[in-house]
Amino acid sequence: MFSCGTCGVQHDTDDVSFSADVPLQWNQLEPEDKAKSLLAGEQCVIEAGEEKSYFIRACLDIPIQGGEHTFTWGVWCSLSEENYAEVSESWYDVDRVKLGPYFGWLCTQLPEYADTGFLKALLHQRAPGLRPLVELEPTDHPLAVDQRDGIPMDRMAEIATQLWHGTAAMPE
Repeated sequence: MFSCGTCGVQHDTDDVSFSADVPLQWNQLEPEDKAKSLLAGEQCVIEAGEEKSYFIRACLDIPIQGGEHTFTWGVWCSLSEENYAEVSESWYDVDRVKLGPYFGWLCTQLPEYADTGFLKALLHQRAPGLRPLVELEPTDHPLAVDQRDGIPMDRMAEIATQLWHGTAAMPE
């Protein structure tokens, strides 16, 4: 639990997660390319010109230091056509946890972190009904460091407060 510095409400750390609605590339599309593309709740296929790009929604968990809770970012990651097909075909298969991991690129710009678009990542399948987990390449990027080492509670509370009260925003 933490007390919001702006509204004074006690927030449960189990309830702290933020999510992007679309991959970075979606908002850069021309209207005619958006019309040819698919944006569903968990999957996206962008068709621009002769190229197709494939994306899956996933969870990037950041451990909160000093506890057992995580701060979750709902993100989009790119996949190769082959890996996207395998993920799609095994969507409801309980054995999908045995597949992967899959290489991809993080395709979400997260507020409060610089340049998170296009960080190298591995996607790990989880049971049906759960989004895959994102494991960032272990670099010195602040997001990768937070995923590896955890985020202090006060920093997590600061990010959440800024998102809830409008001083930062998740990309649309």
